[in-house]
Amino acid sequence: MKTIWIAGATGLVGQSLVQRLSTSTAHTVVAFVRKRSALQGPAQVVVDFDHLENADVGSLRPDEAFCALGTTRKVAGSDEAFRRVDLDYVVAFAKRAKAAGAHKFVLISSLGADASSSMLYARTKGEAEEAVRALGFATVVVVRPSVLDGDRKESRPGEAVALAIGRVIAPLMLGPLRKYRPSPVDEVARAAIVALRESEKDGRSFRICEAEELPSLARNYHH
Repeated sequence: MKTIWIAGATGLVGQSLVQRLSTSTAHTVVAFVRKRSALQGPAQVVVDFDHLENADVGSLRPDEAFCALGTTRKVAGSDEAFRRVDLDYVVAFAKRAKAAGAHKFVLISSLGADASSSMLYARTKGEAEEAVRALGFATVVVVRPSVLDGDRKESRPGEAVALAIGRVIAPLMLGPLRKYRPSPVDEVARAAIVALRESEKDGRSFRICEAEELPSLARNYHH
């Protein structure tokens, strides 16, 4: 039976990943959480993301790992706190998964991720992508959704405004603008799973899935 680790399992995309992956009897899903939650399906390992090397995973060694960790500068409270979650914790989780035996890693990143960007959010996401790729997994899949369309419990006013506008004008976003359409969270999760399976089949060691690719990838999802 395959064991899958997930970080960020209580977030929008993370919850969808847990729901999708936990339905298969061929998978054991392990959610890394800061405190025990009401998640249905996965085994839960309560961890301190500042000290993941101390996480007690017992015999739950991963074959693959999905990372959906993420916050915003406003929610985090400072540039440093934001980078701690979106870069340091992401890389720490990837390193822990690699050390425990994972050969495949999926990172939920963001549209516009670019390590050379002057914008904090895009630069941090790009740096995380590069750091994960450098760890030497057999397969790395990076998924870059647009603004996430889902029922978010925490307050993100700027994102809420962008989402509201995006929903209204989405039908008008054609051609090069298609990638800016809001990305439904379950679509992102399904696309991530499909992209990993396709990369395994094709023997690709690295793949970036841009926002405009996600709808077609998600349509290929099967339980």
